[in-house]
Amino acid sequence: MNKLKLFRIIISIITFVSFVLLFFGVFPSFFKFFAHIQLIPALINVFLNNTFIFVFLILLFLTFLFGRVYCSTICPFGILQDIFIFFKYKFSKNKFFKTQKNYKVFRYVFVSILFIFFFLGNITFLSVFEPYSNFGRIINETIKPIAYFINNLFVLLFQKFDLYFIKKAETHSFYAGSFIFAFLVFIIIGLLSFFKGRFFCNTLCPAGAILGLISKFSIYKIKISNEQCVSCGLCAGVCKAGCIDFNNKTIDYEMCISCFNCMDGCKKNGIEYNFKLKEDETRRDFINKTIKGILFFVMASTPLKLLANSKIIKKKNPIVLPPGAQSLQNFNSKCISCHLCVAHCPTKVLTPTTYEYGFKNFLQPKMNYMQSYCLYDCNICSTVCPTGAIKPISIAEKKLTQIGVAKFEMTNCVVYEKETDCGLCNEYCPTKAVILKPYKNGLGIPDIRENICIGCGACENVCPAQPNKAIYVEGNLKHKKASLPQGGKQKRKRGQQINEFPF
Repeated sequence: MNKLKLFRIIISIITFVSFVLLFFGVFPSFFKFFAHIQLIPALINVFLNNTFIFVFLILLFLTFLFGRVYCSTICPFGILQDIFIFFKYKFSKNKFFKTQKNYKVFRYVFVSILFIFFFLGNITFLSVFEPYSNFGRIINETIKPIAYFINNLFVLLFQKFDLYFIKKAETHSFYAGSFIFAFLVFIIIGLLSFFKGRFFCNTLCPAGAILGLISKFSIYKIKISNEQCVSCGLCAGVCKAGCIDFNNKTIDYEMCISCFNCMDGCKKNGIEYNFKLKEDETRRDFINKTIKGILFFVMASTPLKLLANSKIIKKKNPIVLPPGAQSLQNFNSKCISCHLCVAHCPTKVLTPTTYEYGFKNFLQPKMNYMQSYCLYDCNICSTVCPTGAIKPISIAEKKLTQIGVAKFEMTNCVVYEKETDCGLCNEYCPTKAVILKPYKNGLGIPDIRENICIGCGACENVCPAQPNKAIYVEGNLKHKKASLPQGGKQKRKRGQQINEFPF
C-alpha cells in the first residue's frame, strides 16, 4: 500500500473513532476541540463571534498546501462515506467508479443560497447539508440509541445469571422526528457513497465547495505523468471523487479529495504527489493570491456578522434555552443542530426538537423539563458547543443565569385539589425560589420568589400534578441575571437523578 494512503487511513481512523467516542460521551468535554476544527462550525464562529479565526485560517492554509486533505482525514462525515465505499470495494461485483461530471455552476449556486439564508438569519438549510452536523445527528439519534438498546438487552440477559459487569446505559427519550431525519440521511448518504462515491462532497456539501475553490491553487498536487501513463483507467476506477479523466490524463482539483487511492492503484507508477507551481505562475503571484484569499475571509467577518444579527425572532411563549445560549436570537442563528450538547448532557434534559422553533430552526435542541431538569452545578453543554450557540459559562455565572421563571397554577396543585401534603417543588429547588406558605389544615402551598429563580426546571420535573403541571417554567427570550439566593441551597451531585416521591 502507498505510504501516503496508509497515513491517510491511520489519521482517518483516529479522527472517526475520536468523534464517535465524543458523541457517546466517553471523552470528557476537554476534547471539544475536535468539534472546533470542523470547517463550517469554525466559519460560523468567524462570522458571528469573531473567534476561532486562527483555526479557520489553518484549515484554509492546509488546503492551500496539500489540497482537500480535510475531506479525507478530518471530516467525520466524509470518513463515514469512505466506510460505505470500503464495503463497495469488498462486496460489490462492480468495484470501480466512473469519472463524474463537475456540476460547478449548480454547486456554487446551491451553496451560495445556503449561505444567503444563513446570513439572513436562517441556519436550518445550512445545517441540513453541513457534514459535521449530519454526522452528529446520525451518531446521536440513530447509532447511539441502537447501541444503548443492545447494551441494555445484554444487561437484562446477564442479570438473569446474576452477572452485573455491564452497566445499564441511560438514554434520552425517543423523538421520532429527529430519528427519522437522521436515519434517512444515513440511508441516503450510504446509497450515494456506495454507488456514486463522494458525490455528496462534490455536489451538495458547503465545506466541499469552499475547499474546492482553494484546492485549485494548492501547492502539492496529484499529477499524472505523460511518460509513464498508459491510459489504462485503473486510477479513475478507484477514484471515489470521480475526478480523473484518464483519456486526457487530467485531474479536476476542485473535486479531488487527496485520498491517494489513484497512486496506490496505478501499476505503472505514473501518478505522483509533489510540489510544483504552474509554469506561468511565479512565486510572487502565488503569495499574492494566498494573502488576498486570507484577507478576504478575515475582513468579510465584520460586515457579515452585522448582517446575521439584523433579524430578531420573537415568540409569544418561548421554550427554555440552555444556560450560555444568552438569547433566542443568538441560539437560533448559530446552532447547527449537531446535538453534541445533547450527547453530553448528564441529566438528558437537552433533547432534540422537530418544529418547536419553527421550520427555519429545524432539529435544534431544547430544555425538556418533562424528561429531566438542569443541574445547578453543571455547565457541560456550554463547554462543548462548537459554534457559540451556547457560549462558555462558568459554574458561578450559571448559578445566577435566569434562563426562565417558574410559574404556579394553584388549581392544578395536589395540595389544593386533593388537600394532601407535597412540597416537592420546594424540596428540589436549588435556590429556594419556591417556598411554602401556610395554606390550611397545616398544609403548605408553593409561592415563587421570581427574583432568585433560575428556571432550572427541577420544580416542573418533580411536580406530580397530572395531566397539567401545577408549576412550570416560562423561558426568557433573553437570559437575565437572578438575585443571589439567601442560604439554604439544595446541593446535589452532578448526574444525580430525581426518582423518589413522598407518596
